[in-house]
Amino acid sequence: MQNKVTVLIAICCLFLTSCGTSNVIEDLAILQAGAYDLSESDENPIKTTVLFPTVSKEGTFGTQTLTANGKSTHDTFTKLQNLTNLKLVGGQGTIIFGEKLAKKGLINVIKSFSRDPEFGTRVKFAIVEGKGEDLLKKKIPSIPDNSEYLYTFMEKLGRQNKILNTDKHRFLRDYYDDGIDPVLPVFSYEGENIELKGLGTFKGDQYVSQLSLSEIQILDFLSGNINNGSLMISILDEKKGKNDQLLISNINSENDKKVNGRKSNNMTVIINLDLKGSILEYSGTMDISKEIYQRNLEKQVENYLVTSSKKLITKLKKDQTDSIGIGTLIRNSVSYKKWNKMDWNKIYSDLQIKVNVNVDLINTGKSK
Repeated sequence: MQNKVTVLIAICCLFLTSCGTSNVIEDLAILQAGAYDLSESDENPIKTTVLFPTVSKEGTFGTQTLTANGKSTHDTFTKLQNLTNLKLVGGQGTIIFGEKLAKKGLINVIKSFSRDPEFGTRVKFAIVEGKGEDLLKKKIPSIPDNSEYLYTFMEKLGRQNKILNTDKHRFLRDYYDDGIDPVLPVFSYEGENIELKGLGTFKGDQYVSQLSLSEIQILDFLSGNINNGSLMISILDEKKGKNDQLLISNINSENDKKVNGRKSNNMTVIINLDLKGSILEYSGTMDISKEIYQRNLEKQVENYLVTSSKKLITKLKKDQTDSIGIGTLIRNSVSYKKWNKMDWNKIYSDLQIKVNVNVDLINTGKSK
């Protein structure tokens, strides 16, 4: 629905233009999505695929895709214009990048968007396992419009988890900020579904690794405050000797980060998480209406978050990607001159990062 509104606004703007070239709706191809991949040609390394809606003479709606290889995104766009009798105009809500192109680096492609007024700052970005072209062209019976589906999918993800709220503005902001690295959601299109597979972490403009769905939740907690979040984890039932499911909802988490020490070789980052939430579902046998068992659950949740945070931080440091923004914290705690003299990559690899968690389960909700 969001994409359709965007398209309608674009159409209205075209008609309201009082001077210059006039546009007739029947002559326009209003782009809804674009995919960018590495081609197999060294001479024309960029492959661009665009998707736009069509209307037949009988009044039936459909979609059409066009693909072209070129030396740059603008070169491919010129070639795309020569593949149709319609005039291609902006309106993209979604831009997806093939996996190989993302690993090589995206900044040259994305910078070309910044110079083009037809690409708004809020256009959604994502990575695709495999080729972006194949996702746009894939016919899925349950999804009549892949571009609108992806846009609304990413809108939903951004509401549920701020880490997944990714657009052109945020990518460029994090890329040019020397204290944090960008992230983008990663989708797959196997079978008859389009599925969120994880979160792509970047070193500069290069896609380096993928975080799992559970790691995304931990990254969200470590990055900042959370309002009305949720968390599902496995909890050990000591009586049964096996794990049960615990779902915590209405989570409000406060994130307090600080730096101890000012010398490069003895800095320690402390991340304090204070989490309050409600137990929505618990499949174990403990009587969680009793305070002693509530405290037991709180302790297990605290241990899970601390352990998972340590594992995630170790993974990010190994990949030399700073998705949390630890560099921003360090930079803001020292002078500009000192920050510029730092060998941040080396310091980040050796930096001690401690996570403390306090969990308060304010009511027990449902259990079985």
